[in-house]
Amino acid sequence: MVNVLVIGAHGKVGQLAVQGLVSTGDHVYAGYREEKQFDTLAVQDGLTPILFDLNMSSTEMAAVMRKYDIQQVVFSAGAGGKGGAERTAAIDLDGAVKAMEASKRVGIEKFIMVSAAGADNRVIWEKSGIYTYFMMKHYADMILQGSGLNYTILRPTTLSDEPASGKFKLLDDQEMPTKSVSRADVAQMIVEAVHNQRMNQQVIAFEKGESAIQKLY
Repeated sequence: MVNVLVIGAHGKVGQLAVQGLVSTGDHVYAGYREEKQFDTLAVQDGLTPILFDLNMSSTEMAAVMRKYDIQQVVFSAGAGGKGGAERTAAIDLDGAVKAMEASKRVGIEKFIMVSAAGADNRVIWEKSGIYTYFMMKHYADMILQGSGLNYTILRPTTLSDEPASGKFKLLDDQEMPTKSVSRADVAQMIVEAVHNQRMNQQVIAFEKGESAIQKLY
C-alpha cells in the first residue's frame, strides 16, 4: 500500500486515477482546491479528501505532504489551455514546480507528472492552438527531469471519454500523434506508474494502441 497524493483530483483524469489507486489498495489523498469539492467522489475506505491549492507556497505544500505521510505524488492538474497564458503558467508550470520543490523537501519516493504528447516538439505546439500550454508542459517536464526526484512523466495524446481499452502504443515524442487516448486509459497508466519500478525515470508518450501496459514495461 502506498500513500499517494493526487493533485488535480477534481479533474476527469484525476477522479479516475483516484478510483483506480483506491481499488489497488493504496491510500489516496485527493487534493482539492476548496472544501466544496470534497464530495466529488463518494466516501470510501482508502480515500481522504484534503485541501491542496496550487496557489500555496512550496513550504505550505510540504507541510501538507508531511502531515499525511505522502509517499508518492501524482500531478494531474492543468489549465488545459483555458483561462489565458497567465493561468496556464500558474498551474501547469509554477504550480507543478512548487509541488516538485515540496516533494524534494520531504523526500517523496516518486513524482508522477501527467504531461502531453508533443511537449518536446515545437511543431506540435504551433499546430495545436494551445502553444502556451505545451510550452509550460515542456519546461515543467524539463525541471522535473533535472530535479533529482524519482519521476515518471506520462504524455498522453488528445484525451477522449471513451471506456478504457487497456491497450497502448508508445510514441517517439517527435512523431505526430494519429490517435487519441481515453482518460480512463491515462488513469490506468498512472496506477501502473505508482507501482511499476520499470517506469521510473521514464518519459512515456502514448496513444491508444494494441499492447497492454505489462507488455510495454
